[in-house]
Amino acid sequence: MRFAALLVLVGGPLVGCGIQETAVVEAGEPAVADLLPPREERVLLFFRSPDGALRPVPRIVASPWPDAPRERDGADGSSPAAGGASSPLAAVTALLAGPDRTERRAGFRNAPSLSGAASAVGRVVADGSTVEVELRLRVTRLTASAREQIVCTAAYAAHARGAVSVALAGRGDRLAPAHCPVRPVPVPAR
Repeated sequence: MRFAALLVLVGGPLVGCGIQETAVVEAGEPAVADLLPPREERVLLFFRSPDGALRPVPRIVASPWPDAPRERDGADGSSPAAGGASSPLAAVTALLAGPDRTERRAGFRNAPSLSGAASAVGRVVADGSTVEVELRLRVTRLTASAREQIVCTAAYAAHARGAVSVALAGRGDRLAPAHCPVRPVPVPAR
């Protein structure tokens, strides 16, 4: 009873405060914004989410070659194999270093077999529709989860839609080329 009386006393003056109802006002098209940094400045690193799913995480990564000239993306969506922040080498190196503090707080992580592999990247060679990632470890000892992380990170760094195959090699092992199981979501044209 007291609560109802309090609502009448507090809410009463607000009901008749003189604000008049208006019709809908047309103001143009809805606002649209890109949430990702420009492709030339970022890579997609594929980490495991808290539920274990493979998820792309955008990050701005410094190029391993600070003085190298930047190349523009090709007409087919491909990007240079070396020389830019979006190179497969820069992306795989950043992936193996693991999630940063913000990504870890969000629950992202590397597969357990990738822990301590930060300096394992030997070289990355992109040749048209194939990327070869050479690591300084036995790739056959990597879990399927870890292999997927490397394959997707290298594929999306080499091609905007991840449409390349990625072969992993290292310490005398070589795995058959694989494709990233994560497909891009079509975005409507603006």
